[in-house]
Amino acid sequence: MVRLRKEDTEDLDIDELDAVEYSTEQFDSYDGEVPPKDIELVGYVRKMWWTRSQAGDPMLKILWLAAENEGDYEEYNGCPFWLNAALIGAAKFRWAPFLDNFGITLKAVKTQTDVADKDDQNGAPINKIGNWRPGEENDESWCRIITSRERYNGEWQPRVGEWLPYDADGDQADEEPEEDEEPEEDEEYEEEEPEPEPEPEPEPARGRGRGTSRTARSATEKPAAAPARRGARTPAPAPEKPAPSRTGRSTKPAAKAAAPAPPARGRGRGRAQAGYDDEPPF
Repeated sequence: MVRLRKEDTEDLDIDELDAVEYSTEQFDSYDGEVPPKDIELVGYVRKMWWTRSQAGDPMLKILWLAAENEGDYEEYNGCPFWLNAALIGAAKFRWAPFLDNFGITLKAVKTQTDVADKDDQNGAPINKIGNWRPGEENDESWCRIITSRERYNGEWQPRVGEWLPYDADGDQADEEPEEDEEPEEDEEYEEEEPEPEPEPEPEPARGRGRGTSRTARSATEKPAAAPARRGARTPAPAPEKPAPSRTGRSTKPAAKAAAPAPPARGRGRGRAQAGYDDEPPF
């Protein structure tokens, strides 16, 4: 039997390794399919760690878990989404959307991050950042995501493509009251339409059709026809002029002949209406 040489174990720090805490909690127990890209899932930040990248940069390690999805997406409940967000400028596209979605500032990360007493294999578990806490029981940790994925070691790995507030639908519901206000505008239009409705009201004056025809008749027919029937044009010369052309017997000459004209000569003649007593008979 051959023992290890001292130089083979020189870099093995027993005290340091004994002090490290570890957890047997299983985070990757999901056996389902990797969700496709560009679908919206509900879930929560199950756990976070304060740790360091391989380059030694400060880093947030985040585990987001899909939960309470229904219908076609129910099968993805329990799917873990991991995010390693090194807090450096080159990786801002990873950590900034996450922090912004939950309203966490870098200042809060730096000055208000509370961690567990002991580290585990992923780093120092974060209890809270300011008033924000991870965990299923904490409402502030819930949100929605748009899924993405990438290949790692030849296999598809689920990734977060976009972070969304949990009440994304609620925001739309909050906008709906604004849509409900639009009917009030419509009602204002309806209040304005009653003013144009006087136009339909005269249409009952299809009564307008009748009214206009009456006025038209009053403007045209009454002046023309009424004089013949009602004698609106009273000047005597008007009947006297047509009288000579009327060879027929009319009641008007008879009425005027009944005046001082001689009964024998004035009958049947239009001139007799003029009242000339000395006109010779024809």
